[in-house]
Amino acid sequence: MKNLLSILLISFASVSMAQNYDVNAYQFHQSILEAQKNIGKEMFEFNERATELNLKILKFEIKRSIQFIDSLKIYNNETTYYNAAKNLFATYNNIANNDHTKLLEIIENPDLEFKDFKAQKLAIFETIKKKMAKVYPAYNEAQLQFCTKYKLKIE
Repeated sequence: MKNLLSILLISFASVSMAQNYDVNAYQFHQSILEAQKNIGKEMFEFNERATELNLKILKFEIKRSIQFIDSLKIYNNETTYYNAAKNLFATYNNIANNDHTKLLEIIENPDLEFKDFKAQKLAIFETIKKKMAKVYPAYNEAQLQFCTKYKLKIE
């Protein structure tokens, strides 16, 4: 009986220690991550099959995620992480509306020579890379600071 009581106490202590973080901070963080993952999934789909339909779906998901983030209550006045996420999503929106649209145009241009297509495609990819390089470091740093402050695991 003593052993059973000891096991129960140890189990209870383990469960209590496992939740050593702020649940509301976790929910705020997960909300941002979920919206980012939704956009990432559609970006991947567009990159795999650059079609007009995939671009429309991507733009819809970005718009939906931006609206969701805009409606999200900022947790504990953590505007740095929130604003970094908004900036990242705005960059996704810019890429979809400009760079991906241009990419689709050159893909669908039957008169474009292969070497010109390749050069234009590489230029578009370079532009996308530069845009992402401007926002990702700030986003990653803000996420790291938020997760460290609230003892959350970065996924």
